[in-house]
Amino acid sequence: MIETLTPIEGILIAIYGFITVFIMLTILMVVVIVLGKIINAISGKEQQKTEPVVVETKVEEPKIDTTEYVGNILLYEVDEKTAACIMAIVSDQTGIPLNNLIFKKIKYLGEE
Repeated sequence: MIETLTPIEGILIAIYGFITVFIMLTILMVVVIVLGKIINAISGKEQQKTEPVVVETKVEEPKIDTTEYVGNILLYEVDEKTAACIMAIVSDQTGIPLNNLIFKKIKYLGEE
């Protein structure tokens, strides 16, 4: 037959379960810390054996020829505020400063 538990026994079993879980988590934490220290010690020895390699590169800034472009943007079915937002988003997403971008026209394509 099935044996019923008293509320005290149920609470004790729950407490034993919590204690077991915390003990196992503590053991797991100690194992992870010890393995981390071992791996750091091994990788630290390997890094000390190899000499750092210094590579010098010279990056030239791209030169923008603005003599042909006078700054007019053709807007097709787009107001100036929306065009300014589009230009700011393009600049932000590409990482190119806004003064280095040249927009010739912005056209609303509509929803299809």
